[in-house]
Amino acid sequence: MVTLKRGFYISAIFIALLSFLPGLMFAQDVIAYIGEVGGSVTIIKNNPSGGVEATLGMLLMGGDTVKTGEESYSAIIFQDDGSRVKLGEKSQLTLNATRDKKKLKKRLFLDSGGKLWAKVFRKKGTDFQIKTPTSVASVKGTRFILEETSGGTWLWVLEDDVLFGSGEEEVTVGAGQYGRAADGKIETGDIGDGDVPVEPGEHEIIIFFDQQSQGTALQKELRIEYEE
Repeated sequence: MVTLKRGFYISAIFIALLSFLPGLMFAQDVIAYIGEVGGSVTIIKNNPSGGVEATLGMLLMGGDTVKTGEESYSAIIFQDDGSRVKLGEKSQLTLNATRDKKKLKKRLFLDSGGKLWAKVFRKKGTDFQIKTPTSVASVKGTRFILEETSGGTWLWVLEDDVLFGSGEEEVTVGAGQYGRAADGKIETGDIGDGDVPVEPGEHEIIIFFDQQSQGTALQKELRIEYEE
């Protein structure tokens, strides 16, 4: 039987705990994961490893940047509440978040020329903000589209409200409305037919119709799948 001295025993436990710390720190730093990938998508990590090819399920940490190529897209899902953003082609989004227990205070930055579709789930204490070079969009639970162009930032709100700021003024844009921030000013109006950009990726349309057969009405459905 081998007897260990008390000091050696405590040191061994301490060394064992240290060996687990990198994994624990990594787990705590994970804020989101890649939920969908189409085409060429690169993750620029917040570390010396540089850019890596995005894969389905890849974990993302604070400071990471997701960059899509031409005719490409990627969905990012946040691990605390399932909120989701999808980047269109030639877009770049940097992820930043601070943790308050199980919740994330999200601060994202969409670079020039980028476009994203967002679905933010409403929960108590939701704190979700997207900045661009010319605007800030703050939401409390909504679906919206944001595009940063050379002529300013465009916002289309599909559900609920978005607080939209340009640096000089701030307005609430409601469902069915658009906002455009440029030169410190904000223009708003109603969304017209065909104005809303179509989300990239795979989609399915289901059409229900009634068909008479031998005096009996049967409801059938037609499923149409397409990719934007």
